[in-house]
Formats: sequence, structure tokens, C-alpha cells
Amino acid sequence: MPDIRAVLFDLYGTLIHVRTDEEDLTRLWKPLSLFYAYHGALYTPQELRQAYREGVRQTEATARAHTGVDDPEIRLEDVFRALFMEKGARVTPETLRCVGGMFRACSTDIAELYPGAGRLIDDLRAAGKTVVLLSNAQRIFTEPEMRMLGLYDRFDKVYISSDWGVKKPAAEYFQYALRALDLPPEQVAMVGNSTHDDMRTAHALGLHTCHLNTDNEPTPDFCDLALTGADYASVRRWLLGK
Repeated sequence: MPDIRAVLFDLYGTLIHVRTDEEDLTRLWKPLSLFYAYHGALYTPQELRQAYREGVRQTEATARAHTGVDDPEIRLEDVFRALFMEKGARVTPETLRCVGGMFRACSTDIAELYPGAGRLIDDLRAAGKTVVLLSNAQRIFTEPEMRMLGLYDRFDKVYISSDWGVKKPAAEYFQYALRALDLPPEQVAMVGNSTHDDMRTAHALGLHTCHLNTDNEPTPDFCDLALTGADYASVRRWLLGK
């Protein structure tokens, strides 16, 4: 059993089983276009969907050009705000939070913890491990979603990429958390479900790696632990020896 003092967890596909559909005109873009209309921004559902896609693309391109970061993260509330402004409407931050919540609620089919996720985090912290979330996500809806599922306050520290302007697999994002931990990399583990976003950078930085294969991805040969699905019992044995 390695001497691991801190554990970084991915969120979606690792602790939360989520399935969303951001394309459906009837479920998502029709009610969202009505909400925009209530605030003076008139779009058809098709127009709003297309404007949103283009807004995300342009905002990401601008962030990439200004920062030089290969994997920039944007804030979706900036896109939502720009869509109002395009129609001459001005809205408050609270309205933008409502848009974010509505966007997520109308596009989500499943958002639930994998069985035993909360208990695993609690057990690790009870054993003296520092437990940190490192997620590619949008705070505007991810924090409410985590609070709904009773997960948010279980972590010692929560990193959500929309707060930092960069996302995995960028090493810069990992390093924000690693600097705060102030531990040598060999005392830190990364638990995640994505080979591209989680495993490769963590390994390159010298962290221990645990791949939870919840998406039928090939597991890299370098992973310390390769598991099928959210096998928290095996994660617990690896980290705690029990």
C-alpha cells in the first residue's frame, strides 16, 4: 500500500453518474427561449441553441488567444449574459444563476451518486487523508448539484475549473491543487474515469493513479490501479488497506 496523504477526485463519471442532453429543442431550448423572452431577449429555440453554440466557441477562442492556455475553461454565465446583451437586455447575476440552473435541470436525465461515493470520501478523511475535488465543471450548476447530492461539504477543498480559467488535462490546473497541498507528488493520488483528462497528466506529474473505468475506456498500462466501474471497495483497500 503506497504512502498516500492526499487524494484528488474527479467528479462526473467518478463520483456522480450523470447523463445530459444539451441538444433537445423541446426539453431544453424551448423553455430556455421563453425564459429569455421574459427578460426582453427574443429568440426562437433554434436561434438560441445556435447562438449559444457560437457563443461558447467564440468565448473559448478568445480565452485561448488571451491566455495562451491550450485547455482554457470559460464561465457559462458569461455566455448566457452575452446572449441577453445581444438582444439589448440587461440582467442581474441572480438571473444568470437561474438560467444556469434551468439549463442544467432541463438537459439532465440522470444525476446521482454512484453507490458508496460519499462513504468513501468520509472514510478517507476519517483516516487522516486530505480529500480534494478536481473537476472540469461549471460552478453555476455543479455546486448546486453537489449540494443536492450531499457531496459538496465532504471535501477538504473543491476545485471547479470555471473558477480557474483552465481545465484538465492542463498541468496548470492540477498544480493549483498540488501547490495548496504542499506534498511531494508520490504522496498524492488521482482517482478518475478519464484517461485523457485525469490519468495521463497525473502520471506525468508523478502522482499515483487509479482509473475507474465507467465509460469503457482503455486503461493505460501505467495506472497503479485499474478498476471496472465505480469499485470503491477496491479503492478503499488500495488507500486504506481495508
